[in-house]
Amino acid sequence: MEKAVKVMVVDDDREVLSVMAYGLESYGYQVRTCENATEALLLALTDPCEFVITDHDMPGMDGVELTRRLRGLLPAAVIIGMSGRDHGMVFLRAGANDFVQKPFVPYDLVMMIDGRDLSS
Repeated sequence: MEKAVKVMVVDDDREVLSVMAYGLESYGYQVRTCENATEALLLALTDPCEFVITDHDMPGMDGVELTRRLRGLLPAAVIIGMSGRDHGMVFLRAGANDFVQKPFVPYDLVMMIDGRDLSS
C-alpha cells in the first residue's frame, strides 16, 4: 500500500482549515492543519510533510515569513502560498513553489499537488 502524501495547511480561519482538510482528505492526502505560523514551524520539526499550503494574512508571522523559515526546515517540501489578494510574486520570492488566489476549490490544489514529481 502506498504511503499517503502529507500536506500541512496553515490558515488562521478555522472554517477554511476545515473545508480544505475535508477536501484534500477526500482525495487521499494525510492533512495536518495549523492556525498560525508558530504551530506550523513546530509541526514541521516534529512531523515533516511533503507539501505546505499557507495563507498570507495571519496574526503574528505572515505566510511569506513562514515560507522563508519553512524553506530552511523543509528544503524538499513544495510550498504553495494562498491569499485573497495577488501576493504570488511575494510568495515566490520568499521560496514558495506556487501560489493560488482565493477563492478556489480543493480540486485546484489537488492538481497542483499531483502535478509535482517528488522523486527528484
